[in-house]
Amino acid sequence: MAKQHVFECEGQWNGALMRGDGRFRAGSLQGEYSVPREMTGPGVGTNPEELLVAAAHTCYLMTLAALLGAEGVSYTELSNRTSAVFDSTPQGPVLVGLQHAPVVRMAPDARMLFGGTVQSCMLQAETACMVAKTMAGNVTVKVQGRVEAALETA
Repeated sequence: MAKQHVFECEGQWNGALMRGDGRFRAGSLQGEYSVPREMTGPGVGTNPEELLVAAAHTCYLMTLAALLGAEGVSYTELSNRTSAVFDSTPQGPVLVGLQHAPVVRMAPDARMLFGGTVQSCMLQAETACMVAKTMAGNVTVKVQGRVEAALETA
């Protein structure tokens, strides 16, 4: 049987949905939240949409790092930009699309040896990530990454 881990979040909400705001704490993460300005809310602190994108982003990047490590690929820098598209529906916002744009910077000689492996890991990371598994079948996810050669300094 798999070992279970329990994570908790607690918080409060004040006021009506479109004018109110709240505070939350989840482990070492804490802050204010409300409906975003883009959705005619007050835009106080963060919002569930940003937190969902941040969860997908961090999970993808950590999974990519694990896959690259398992393949023996060393890099000098690993970064990513994740963007998400939400549809506004009468029932509320719905996440419909997510795109990761990872960049793996590595020594020029390593880039020549591992470029294809890195591209493969970029694609695998999306299906291996726990957050992506949760979204599977509900959200279209795209990955468009790059492998760059790090500049050599003398």
